[in-house]
Amino acid sequence: MLEFRVIEHNSKDYWDTVHLRELVLRQPLGMRFSSEELELENNSYHIAAYDENKKIVGAAMFVPLSSTKLKMRQVVIADDWQGRGIGKELIEFAETFARSKGYKIIEANVRQTAIGFYEKLNYQKQGKEFMEVGISHIKVEKNLN
Repeated sequence: MLEFRVIEHNSKDYWDTVHLRELVLRQPLGMRFSSEELELENNSYHIAAYDENKKIVGAAMFVPLSSTKLKMRQVVIADDWQGRGIGKELIEFAETFARSKGYKIIEANVRQTAIGFYEKLNYQKQGKEFMEVGISHIKVEKNLN
């Protein structure tokens, strides 16, 4: 049974999400977080997924763009937990949380390889494909109403 929760910036749980994001998303691209980047995350919502042993297995960050719009960033599932539906559950938890805070729209720049996943969750493509951190991405958006 998984547990999903909103976590505080700069908490131990937050640093566990940073480690997971760096391991799965950044290191394969030869990238590392800077302290400046991480400090800017203090105004974001951080959501984490934990296994029955309280080990982090997934995370996502949501940056407020306005009083009604969030940008979803760095959705990540630990390699050995991928393909089990955790990403779907994590995003559904985040959407419920976003609605509870009055947000109406979530947008994200997603890797082209993940577009099918987001389309199954009713995210709509916006615009054309573009390059970000050397990888093909496309902007998606979902109305939470």
